[in-house]
Amino acid sequence: VMAQTHFQNLDEESQALHDSWDHIVRIIVLVTMLAGIVWAVVTALRWLVHHASETLLSQVSASQGIQGASILIGVLVAAGLVRGLLAKRKTWTDAMGDGMEVTLQNYHLTYRDDIDEPQVRYEKPAFGLAAKKSLTTFLTLGSGGSGGLESPVVAISEAIAAGFSRVMRTASEHELRTYQLSAISAAVATLLGAPFTAALFATEIAYGDRIIYRKLAYALWAGVLAYILNSRLHGFSPLFSSPTHSPVYSMGEYGAAALVGLVVSVPIALGFAHALASAGRLIGRVESHWHSMITSLLIGIVALSLYFGIGLEPKHVLGMGEETIAGILSGDEYLNSWWLLITILLGKMVTTGLTLRGGGSAGLLIPSMVFGGVGGAFIAVLLNQLNIGQGFDPALFAIVGISASLVAVIGVPLASIALVLEVFGPAFGPPAIIASGITYLVTLKIKIYSKQRNSPVPNDDERS
Repeated sequence: VMAQTHFQNLDEESQALHDSWDHIVRIIVLVTMLAGIVWAVVTALRWLVHHASETLLSQVSASQGIQGASILIGVLVAAGLVRGLLAKRKTWTDAMGDGMEVTLQNYHLTYRDDIDEPQVRYEKPAFGLAAKKSLTTFLTLGSGGSGGLESPVVAISEAIAAGFSRVMRTASEHELRTYQLSAISAAVATLLGAPFTAALFATEIAYGDRIIYRKLAYALWAGVLAYILNSRLHGFSPLFSSPTHSPVYSMGEYGAAALVGLVVSVPIALGFAHALASAGRLIGRVESHWHSMITSLLIGIVALSLYFGIGLEPKHVLGMGEETIAGILSGDEYLNSWWLLITILLGKMVTTGLTLRGGGSAGLLIPSMVFGGVGGAFIAVLLNQLNIGQGFDPALFAIVGISASLVAVIGVPLASIALVLEVFGPAFGPPAIIASGITYLVTLKIKIYSKQRNSPVPNDDERS
């Protein structure tokens, strides 16, 4: 009895060290199965969302008139109306928004039946939440809403893992959380094609400043499996085409990297937080079930105003924004103007803020990469036009901005650096490390997700 009590008082990492080899093999087998399921679901959802969004936005650009504008507004408003009607149902509440807060709450409180707080228990199977989240995500991003896929698929994969653990009759909280973290890693690796980044992201987003190494090992395995399935069945396709740069940097470039962290990423985090608050106040005056439709209409108006006003294509402020980053990294001359870059940055912040505050199912990882990439390129272009420095490369500044912005907005410093190393190559590591480190220290107290832990996980006695 004393030994059992001592075991229960250990934290998750200490409990994991007592796993038998049979138990470890069992978890590896089940994580393998789970990673395959998550990969299939996320791959299907990604294809549907990308196909619908790209088809819609390309039609708007091709028509160049009232017809294209009407199609965009009509699709956005119709999808917003459907989401609003679904939001009126209490059982759909957790399927709205980016889903990260719900995921973190479910992860740390788990799906235990002995919890005294009824509001944290699920009355429906966890698979039901995954299906609902998939639908609301398609309605949000497939219709042209602004945001990323990563937060929704994190919520979807966590729900799949919870349902999977029920089917497999998982008894321990430690094992359940292992499946949840592994599923999140597999989902993010499917999107980014970067397994190490995905595992670190899953760990950092769940535990903040604390890494559970045994769980990280399972998360790495799940991320690698998703990567293998991606590359073997679809062929390897990098998230972005990496530019080239010498691994030797001038002191001016190192100083500029630090400048990006301080002058771009920190204001971006504060500015986006302000944009979210402003969007919330704007729509707070109307009934909640109209929020989705009204914000969808406003998103369309913002995008079309920029399109007809200055010729900025809607894809730069709507959708997921990956094409904008790709254009900057490839040296697209169209994106080599400081005023256009700042317009894209502000426009993307507004549309993303409206999407999230309207209950849209969209994430912050890709938008934060867009914010940082566009902001970093803006600094480089501005310095070049002012003849300061020795001709800074906008692509380098964009990569540094991407890394620092992930730290400022989401709070994942290790994952942000790993993303640069995996996606862009080790040559870009040193300036990204400098910018991310400075950003982390400055934004230490800023957390978009309130349930992201930044202290050791309590044991069972402390929790009770």
